[in-house]
Amino acid sequence: MDDFLLYSIESFPPLRETILKLNDLYNAEEINNKAVERLVESDPLLYTDILRYANSPQYGFKKPLSNISQVISLFGLNSLKGMAMVAALKAHPFNDLTPFGITIEIWFKVMERQQAFLNLWLGKTERHLLKSLGALPFILEIGRLIASYALMFASNPYRFTKNSPQELLLEEKNIIGSSGDELACKLFELWFFDTTLINCLQYSLAPAYAHDPKLCAVLKCARLLFTLKGIEPFETIEPILEEYSLNITSAKLAYETITGEIT
Repeated sequence: MDDFLLYSIESFPPLRETILKLNDLYNAEEINNKAVERLVESDPLLYTDILRYANSPQYGFKKPLSNISQVISLFGLNSLKGMAMVAALKAHPFNDLTPFGITIEIWFKVMERQQAFLNLWLGKTERHLLKSLGALPFILEIGRLIASYALMFASNPYRFTKNSPQELLLEEKNIIGSSGDELACKLFELWFFDTTLINCLQYSLAPAYAHDPKLCAVLKCARLLFTLKGIEPFETIEPILEEYSLNITSAKLAYETITGEIT
């Protein structure tokens, strides 16, 4: 990565201070639930946004959740961090995704569908995979935002044209010098994010090269089905499911649930 790109990443506006402190708590040898609760509750905007996200219709709770302790109990610490990062990104000062031909609202909707698919698919049959992914399912397309920032930083008006996630990564690399995922991984390193999360994002479209190929394979499935340009047929991921011995029936049911809600 050249010096100009590295400088553009270093100048990327940071997430709110609470998120950086939250990351420190998560990097401890043993996470202190009460400390996490106190930190989130000390940030009224973040607290409100997390409760709003946790009470969204996709989760179908009969009674609304009213505190962070309930969120942790029902979703787990990893999901709480994911919700916190989504809330922080929604309040982030940079939100221009015009190089990809989409709005910030569409970008969030794509990531919401990816996360919902993984949660529905893995939540019962492959819970250990979902847990290992941490907060990453909530922000799989964060590289697109950082790639947009790099273009703006370079005063480059380029507009990306590729539809498939793999082709889009190559197009980003050709135009910027690094793919959006590579830029995101470098930013996560600067923010001292978990190395497992960084490796999973880096190889989420190339599982064979990852430390944990199966973990990245499930991310690839989500990204291939729910893209920036729309929803692809379920058959797109069947070869991946077979190659990595992933449950096809539960994956298809999750896909049909989400696409059924959209139509």
